[in-house]
Amino acid sequence: MALRLRPIRSTDKAALTRFHKRLSDDTRYRRYHAAKGDLTTSDLKYLTEVDGHVHIALVAEVTPPELDGVAGPVADFVGAPEVADLAGVARIVGDPEHPGQAEVAIVVRDDAHGHGLGAELIEGVLERGRQEGVKVAVAQVQADNHRALRLFQGLGFRQRSGHGPVVELVHPLDEDLAA
Repeated sequence: MALRLRPIRSTDKAALTRFHKRLSDDTRYRRYHAAKGDLTTSDLKYLTEVDGHVHIALVAEVTPPELDGVAGPVADFVGAPEVADLAGVARIVGDPEHPGQAEVAIVVRDDAHGHGLGAELIEGVLERGRQEGVKVAVAQVQADNHRALRLFQGLGFRQRSGHGPVVELVHPLDEDLAA
């Protein structure tokens, strides 16, 4: 599967709806920390209409075979599908109560797990967050989500708290990401 990372767009509502419907109940639960049905109009607005400064989101878009190797705006111009096929989404959202701190969240389609896409998406949003002045990234991960814990820890996140169902991991962004 050929993918390209790009910022989410307000026009990605239909693509995000299709993406969300393809997620297993377990993947949805792990992303939202609760059972999550269909995305509401309000959810879609929040998730796709981001400012790119305080709220940054990247998508991994499946590249149609005929556009494999064609980059960015050129792909859009020469005929990328109107409704993208998404394989993953990551975001970083600033915390107004803690300037310089932002929460990171990620979800990858079940059939795309285990191929390094999560790390690529997280590295992308962390770099964008760093450019926007984020000093510390925070991730809330369920304590039994060993895959996500390994992913974040492999990228340099360290446990700050967590004695129960959720572990809080932090990463100072003035440090280099782990290789």
